Amino acid sequence: MTAWPVATIAAAWLALGVATGVQGQVPSEVRGRVTDRARGTAIADARIDVADGERLAVTDADGDFVVRGLVPGAYSLRASAVGFRPATIDIAVENGRSARLAIALEALAVRLPEVRVRERPDTTGGATTTISRTMIDASGQRDVGALLDQQSGVLVTRRGGPGGPATVSIGGSTANEILVLVDGVRLNSPMTGEADLSLIPLAQVESITIVRGAEAARFGGGALGGVVLIETRRPTGTMLSAEARGGSRGDREGILSGGIDVPSALTGSVTADRRMLTGDFPYDVPAVRGGGTAVRANDAAATSSLSASVASSAWPIAVGAHGMLASTQRGIAGSIDAPSAFARSGDTRLSGGVDAEDASGPVHWSADLAADNERTTYRDPSPPIGPPYDDTVRATSVVGTAVATLPLHPVAFTMGSEVRVIHVVATELTVAAPATERDEGLWAQAHASVPLRAGTILTADAAVRADWDPFVRGTVVSPRVTIAATHGPFVASMSGGSAFNPPTLADQFFHEGVLVAPNPDLRPERVHDDLEARLALRDVGSSTVRISGDIAVYRADVTGMILWFPDYRFVWSPDNVDVRRRGWEGSGALSFPTIGAELRGNLTDVAVEYAGPVLTGQVPYRPRVTAAVGGAETVGRIHTEVSLRYIGDRRTVDGSSINALGAYWITDAHATVRILSGRWPLDALGGVDDVFDRRATLLIDYPYPGRTWTFGLRFATPR
Repeated sequence: MTAWPVATIAAAWLALGVATGVQGQVPSEVRGRVTDRARGTAIADARIDVADGERLAVTDADGDFVVRGLVPGAYSLRASAVGFRPATIDIAVENGRSARLAIALEALAVRLPEVRVRERPDTTGGATTTISRTMIDASGQRDVGALLDQQSGVLVTRRGGPGGPATVSIGGSTANEILVLVDGVRLNSPMTGEADLSLIPLAQVESITIVRGAEAARFGGGALGGVVLIETRRPTGTMLSAEARGGSRGDREGILSGGIDVPSALTGSVTADRRMLTGDFPYDVPAVRGGGTAVRANDAAATSSLSASVASSAWPIAVGAHGMLASTQRGIAGSIDAPSAFARSGDTRLSGGVDAEDASGPVHWSADLAADNERTTYRDPSPPIGPPYDDTVRATSVVGTAVATLPLHPVAFTMGSEVRVIHVVATELTVAAPATERDEGLWAQAHASVPLRAGTILTADAAVRADWDPFVRGTVVSPRVTIAATHGPFVASMSGGSAFNPPTLADQFFHEGVLVAPNPDLRPERVHDDLEARLALRDVGSSTVRISGDIAVYRADVTGMILWFPDYRFVWSPDNVDVRRRGWEGSGALSFPTIGAELRGNLTDVAVEYAGPVLTGQVPYRPRVTAAVGGAETVGRIHTEVSLRYIGDRRTVDGSSINALGAYWITDAHATVRILSGRWPLDALGGVDDVFDRRATLLIDYPYPGRTWTFGLRFATPR
């Protein structure tokens, strides 16, 4: 890691217009806190809108917010939160100064339904990261994987460029050890246990929450290394937005979204998205494959999606409903040593759910029922290896969840239950594979917050869950405990827990084929000692510079991690292997309110090493070091975002260079320019991914497309 990436980010930032100058006017900011007028408690996730629609902020867990990049003058700010009456405040901001507000909202007699992921846990440390819709729009990214790639400890692996399959790893985990929930329904394939992030269009996402560590105590099996919670678009008031983009590799996308708000009755929204890519791109052939250059063909992709949601407060119990239909069609280019010109895959997913909630009585309760039906096909009439194939996987799942909370002081008790039934029919499985799987879970959680001397607050969370899974004999009990101390801007926390991950259908019941065999005797993966210590510094400083950050150390030994290995005949089959995980990660951010700029970065070093005497060293394709550096600035009507991602060396066999992958840097730059303001705002969008055309390899035999660009227009009425 040399110093040249620092110059890279500076040059890219300047090229996007950061040095446009402030022309005598220095941007200002407004900081404040939103509280419940009756109770005096902080209100999290409250929206702060500027009347002209150009700025938006969302309060954090402490009710704090900041609106940056305001040109000096008079503004009207509107504060709103679920279950509270909105309030409008007029304020004047001075040149380069920071103004402060204290906003108290009055609770409504009937609370509206919470528009958030029901499974989002209460956390007091820094192990949870939430990416809001506002942050998604500001990033300029086009897919879920690209957005997650910039977070500390998170690694996204792709089989091709944009539109290709993408899986996520957290803290050195395998992809099937990360549970991905979309509106409470698992995105993870019942066949492989992995979640393909490319199947969820980013245009349909309202927020993404990343929960690090063993979370089986709350979410059950599959949450061995962490959880990614994706919430699709929700009603946010009367609004209309449209977006059109075009770019390299035949990239074309159109997005249309609308919402309606009938006071004290209902809110609703609809979003439609269509994206197409031709996919073909040149790449550098590795020396082990002969060297030179070639063209990656049959890599086109097309995604269509339609989502809708509605929420009503017309009854004593708040209710809501949501649904999404998404379809992905793409070529399967294959590996570069065995390319396919005819292979195709298709995935059609129909999901939806209803929820109800009541927080007016002494016991707060909520109930959710969600269903998902998915059909995936794989076809190749003339594969480079083996006979032709035409496989289909049909999976239908239904998930029911009920949660009740008794909010006492200073302790709140929560109990919940979950039942998940999934039916799978797949031509790739043997006749011995079960067609129906039923998982049941019960959990309980206690949350306490006690003020100590000198302004210190001690918070403790204790949770335990019991699961019944058909692939694990008996009852699995998963505990987790978190203790945190908050003193002003400092938060210190420690947590520990256990988790399990059962074998997948493909691990145990896959049809034996060329060089592939299942293993019906696999044991579940287990973590008995997932431990983490974290120290966080929240947003502190002055009107000139502010700082925040955190650092964490962790360990998580895995007993029986399921990995695929070739035997002496070079037949690939899964097996249980003990693995030790040790690592640390740190992240930080510097903001400069007077110039509307922010710098942020993170660094992760995690060793994922075999624990046995036969196999040694790092597990295949797990980099020891990953990092990201980024910056953003708002000057007048121009907002720019620049990010650099670093992935360290990866290898297959300890001490061998066979199929090893070198380290690489990828630089992305995006800009938004406000063309029209006021009632009908219009933005111009532009961006370049992989600015310096680093043709890195994310997976052996699956090249990265190099530099790509995009441009477009976005219209959105103020919400």
